[in-house]
Amino acid sequence: MVMVKDEIHNKQKVHVSPGAFTITLLSNGIIEVDWNADIGEIQLSHMKEIVEIVKEFGNGKKMPIYVTTLPFLQITIEAKQYVATEESQKYTLANAVLIDNLAKKLLFTFFININKPITPTKAFKSREDAHKWLLNLKKESK
Repeated sequence: MVMVKDEIHNKQKVHVSPGAFTITLLSNGIIEVDWNADIGEIQLSHMKEIVEIVKEFGNGKKMPIYVTTLPFLQITIEAKQYVATEESQKYTLANAVLIDNLAKKLLFTFFININKPITPTKAFKSREDAHKWLLNLKKESK
């Protein structure tokens, strides 16, 4: 794990899971999850690791999460099921997911309808719009 404070890029903490993802705590309080292009398939172990990092970065508080996607990112059934549990969302205020094409939008909508997340979860076409939504929810939760 690598921890840095980078005022130029508004990063407070960074965790790199080689070959899987990078998680960044931004100075505005949003946690960003960027999947590595080499990951291929998201496993249950990845999701559990993310929950632990979010817990650490947020000091046990619920945090707003922004997640990027990749063109052919797959996720195991176990990981999908876990994402919809209370355990996986214990430290999550809301999830904003970058959806940059119609195919991803259809899959995301299907996932949301089947798995029914317990925290607010929404798709966005841009990082900026996702951050605005997350910051608004963060402000409302205080």
